Order: sequence, then structure tokens, then C-alpha cells
Amino acid sequence: MKIRNSFTRLIVIPALLLSFPNVVFARTMAPKPSQTGETSTAKVIQLLQESGYLHRKTGENTWLIERQGKSPILLATGAEFVVLGIVVAVKKNIRASGDLNFKLLKLNHSLDYVKAGFDDDDDLFVRVELRIRTVDLQAFKLMVEDVIDGADKALEVVTPFLLTP
Repeated sequence: MKIRNSFTRLIVIPALLLSFPNVVFARTMAPKPSQTGETSTAKVIQLLQESGYLHRKTGENTWLIERQGKSPILLATGAEFVVLGIVVAVKKNIRASGDLNFKLLKLNHSLDYVKAGFDDDDDLFVRVELRIRTVDLQAFKLMVEDVIDGADKALEVVTPFLLTP
């Protein structure tokens, strides 16, 4: 009798539970709701209006945040993310070298929440990206401040390597 009870507890009951996972685990396996592109766009529009930043729409999911006398901040959204970035220097103005790359890697290490690098056109950028669901007005303003601060630091690093400052 002990063998049959052990067999039932160890084999039969777990096998039955695994045979009907939707019934047994329905509460723990509920799908998570996801953002849509439209939801992200609506949220960014609201954040831009509430922030007071001077901005203009440049595409379906893209905007520019204007900065007096400086490169604008590029803003883009996707289904689940928001990205803000600044082009610090364009390829044709950069005198590329191993020393520059080393200094940019060190800069990247020192920046918090921001990344610096070269985009597909080989322009130097600084950007910050977050999942849209975590972004409120305070986080949005911090993203703007972080990308501006990162761009200023990147410009300091790259200035000695610019052909035309």
C-alpha cells in the first residue's frame, strides 16, 4: 500500500497537473498587456505638451525638441520604447583615430543612463532610451537633461578631433 501511495503522489498527481496547465496555472500565466505604437505616440505627445519644451513633429513617431543655438534633440517612439538623442558631430567633421575611440569608450563608461557612439552614418551621437511604460513627466525631463549633459561631455571629448569646430 505504501508503494502505491508513493507512486500516486510522485508520478500520477504531477502528471495530471502537467496535462492541464491552462487550468492549474491560469492565474500565474496570464499574458502581460503591451503598449502599442499609438499608445506610445499619445503618451509622448502628452509629455511634450506638459514639459513645455519647444518641439515640432517631423514624422509619424518622431519629433525635434528645439534648443537655442544648439543641435536639436531627436525624439522617436516605438511600440514599447522612447528614444532621445543628439547628433554631437557629423562624420565629415570628425578626424577619426584610435585615440578618439578610446576616449569615447571611457566617456561611455562614465555616463549614467546614456550611451555615446557612432550611428549608421558614422555620426557621433548621444542617446538615452527607456521603455515607454516607465516614463512619466519627471522621467521624461530627466531623459532630456541626461542626453543634453551627455552631449556636452561628448563634445568636450571630440572637440580636439574636429576638423571644423
